[in-house]
Amino acid sequence: MSRDIAVSKLRTHIDELSSNISDLISQRVQARRQLNHLLDPMARLPLELQSHIFLCVEHKSNFERKADPHDVPMVFLNVCHLWHVIALSTPKLWTEIKIDSLPRSTNYITLYKNWMERAGTLPLSLSLGGFLDPKDTFGDLVKQHQDHVQSLTLRWKLHSRPPSHNGKSVIYIQGCFPSLHKLAIYAKGNDVYASEEVLNVLRAAPNLSYCEIIEVFYDEDEEDLLDSVPLTLTSLEELRLGQPQLHDFRYKADVAILQYLSLPALRKLSLTFFGIDSDVDVVVSFLTRSSPPLESFSLSLGHVWPEGFVERCLRSLPTLTVLELCSQSDEFSSFVTVLGTSFNLLLNLRALSLTTFDTVAIDYTAVLQMLNMRRSTLLRKFEVYLEEPLLEWDDDALPSRLLRASFPDAATKVALQQFVKDGMEIFVGFGQTNVVAIE
Repeated sequence: MSRDIAVSKLRTHIDELSSNISDLISQRVQARRQLNHLLDPMARLPLELQSHIFLCVEHKSNFERKADPHDVPMVFLNVCHLWHVIALSTPKLWTEIKIDSLPRSTNYITLYKNWMERAGTLPLSLSLGGFLDPKDTFGDLVKQHQDHVQSLTLRWKLHSRPPSHNGKSVIYIQGCFPSLHKLAIYAKGNDVYASEEVLNVLRAAPNLSYCEIIEVFYDEDEEDLLDSVPLTLTSLEELRLGQPQLHDFRYKADVAILQYLSLPALRKLSLTFFGIDSDVDVVVSFLTRSSPPLESFSLSLGHVWPEGFVERCLRSLPTLTVLELCSQSDEFSSFVTVLGTSFNLLLNLRALSLTTFDTVAIDYTAVLQMLNMRRSTLLRKFEVYLEEPLLEWDDDALPSRLLRASFPDAATKVALQQFVKDGMEIFVGFGQTNVVAIE
């Protein structure tokens, strides 16, 4: 019996010592924090200023934040207790996130759930790689926060596309994103989508103001949609279908989606044409139906301009002030001639820009005539960007480049420089080299 009492006393004593050790450890941690507070200049700053410093730290991906423990904001959680507290007390740190592949495991779902909850009620900016499935856990997580999503980027990957049914796979997003103002959709591969897939996303964003769609092409057999009422988005002010550039015409997007849209508030439009008349028919019908107050129009055109492009597209845009053309064709000179002889065409045009290869001949006589006539219509900016068609630039070939037909001769340079002296902004050249600059 006495042995049991002795063992009990020893156990009690051990428990007391363990408790004392725990207290001492806590005191040591607290003392270290106090010492760090005295030695660390950042710790002496107000909490609001420390939070602002965290927000100014750039992350590795430059423009999108991933759930990387070695990148901000997650790296802040593992530096020290103070930084951990500051990071969790700064909701704006957690408002942006990029997910390359939509998670399926419980651990990753929990990670992103905590991430979104840390943002509180602040607007969210999400970039998602893959196809949202409202039936899975992550799709449900996004749905829980959809009222706060202000910017949404969808990167559709061919290998992660949902299984097809009856030969087609249709992607749906359930619910509404009432705060969504910016939407970007990027596709990869040679997959073909149904217009309904994109329309479904647009329907979920009734207050959208900016939309960009890159490398999305549609099934031609969609006659049933043509009989339906076009989707009207009254807040959409800027739409980009493709990215203007010359080489290979990559980053294009099908204009067919315009058949099913009406955008009465549209102010900026960027399109990629494929040089076929049906593109013009689609765009003209869209502009007629929408009757938007369009101010800026950017177009990428191939070697062949669709017939009736000028008359049918541009004559219906009396509010246009900025026109940008990216083309491999010498049709630009013909277009400039039309601008120089049709006074009532694009009366409000203030800036005209062309990007083409420096092997394309440009009629500078027509350019000077157009500038002289357009001076009375308040044209203030004229630019011609000349790119090298070869993939590799040869500095030794620069003198011969300047002799090509796309560059103005000496007399034309003098005439263009006179417009500059009169107050017009003119650029003709490549890179930062303006061959008509006044020295």
